[in-house]
Amino acid sequence: MISGYVSLLRRPTIDVVLVDGNGQRRDVEAHLDTGFTGDLTLSYSAIEQLGLPFIAITSFRTATGMMTEFNTYDGTIVWRGQEREINVLESNVFPLVGVGLLWGNNLSVDFRHGGNVSITELEDG
Repeated sequence: MISGYVSLLRRPTIDVVLVDGNGQRRDVEAHLDTGFTGDLTLSYSAIEQLGLPFIAITSFRTATGMMTEFNTYDGTIVWRGQEREINVLESNVFPLVGVGLLWGNNLSVDFRHGGNVSITELEDG
């Protein structure tokens, strides 16, 4: 199970572990965004610090409904104890975990300050 909490800004929040270009693991705090269908967003400075390689420009529909292009980078996350390759979109917002990472899981959130957030893997079925 992956666990987290609801922040004072009322956002479900978890810590994720990313692997930098030198193979070192780094913790990053991220909000969960079920309206974002990608894997993860990070700022350019975080992407640069991690040494992530650029792979493409990708279009996503933002919360405003507009299609927007994002620089996309190749990243590695430690998810459920296993390293997993993901796409990281460059964005100047707080790091966001999207449905791309949450897919195949159950998300439970106690919506109150400091409330519990839990992500559990769904059984095959």
